[in-house]
Amino acid sequence: MLTPFLPALAAFVLCVAPPQVDEAGKARLKSALDATGLKHEASPSGLSYTVLFDHPDKRQQKIFVGTAPTKVGGLLTHLVYTTVWINATAPPDDALLRKVLLQSKKLGQFYLFKDTKGTWALRFGAHFDATGLKDISEKGDTLATTLKDLIFFVNAVGEETDKMLNGEKDIK
Repeated sequence: MLTPFLPALAAFVLCVAPPQVDEAGKARLKSALDATGLKHEASPSGLSYTVLFDHPDKRQQKIFVGTAPTKVGGLLTHLVYTTVWINATAPPDDALLRKVLLQSKKLGQFYLFKDTKGTWALRFGAHFDATGLKDISEKGDTLATTLKDLIFFVNAVGEETDKMLNGEKDIK
């Protein structure tokens, strides 16, 4: 009697089953990040690594590198992002959204994010293609160098946009 329901039950179980944690993918990313030579640390949540950049006028930009890879077809990617605007209570108005979202960059995108505490943020991020990462990366490896370049790019766009949106006020 249950036979007609088995495919539906299997689909339901697959939908609610927790995602598989790719520990090997996380380890390969950590090795590649170590090979960049950039000082980094795990975020308090453990969901990303953070790289802090110092800028003139005592400004800082924090870059996040997501630890868990996203699988898209045959690709494995990690999101590299930074926050460029933040408000604890309200979303950005239409003028601010237009100002940010209509910017064109060679790579990456701006997006709106709301965390579980209700804080609104505008972020800039780009995906790092980690498909061919070695188990152990060494300084100078092509993909480790690509990761480093992408982190520097996200930092540059983030700082430029942060200054444009926030003026002298530095969001951290």
